[in-house]
Amino acid sequence: MLSRLTVGACIALAIGAWMPTRASAITLSYGYSGTGNASFQSDTTLGVGGSCIAACVISAVMTISGTGPAFNATTPSGWGAGASGTITDNLGNSILLAVNTGNFPGTNREMFGGFFMASVLPSTLDVSTSSFALFLGGSGTVDYSISISLPDGAHFTPLPAALPLFATGLGAIGLLGWRRRRKAEALAA
Repeated sequence: MLSRLTVGACIALAIGAWMPTRASAITLSYGYSGTGNASFQSDTTLGVGGSCIAACVISAVMTISGTGPAFNATTPSGWGAGASGTITDNLGNSILLAVNTGNFPGTNREMFGGFFMASVLPSTLDVSTSSFALFLGGSGTVDYSISISLPDGAHFTPLPAALPLFATGLGAIGLLGWRRRRKAEALAA
């Protein structure tokens, strides 16, 4: 009875993980800090569901902000940072984004956006980002993000990160049940 209840609960959790969030916008945020040279890269795949009521316009805005040592003419100091991003759908459309900031005392922020119009709603969006920073004469921080918006009627569908773990667990439960039945049959014979 307990194993049936466990399997039922696992199946309910898996079905819930595949249900869409109904969010039509998402923000991917990244940040790092350090001294000297620093860099960061990421690749993310987003599932898209729903339908387009009118034109399938997908837009994105990339922002960057940071802090670093103030420029000093007598000693090597200052900072600079940049980030770029590419959003590509499974239909071949893409948005290229790039921002940079730095060499100003205190905090500086810059933003850039873009969009594409797809003939039909894509099923996935691949988001690739890379960034760099140079901090001279002290430490600094860089934060950048990409905000992606979908048209009315479309939503992001999360791809469950725990799906491989869930499949392994189901396989282990099945293997234990098979071994138990096989052992019971051997004892009965």
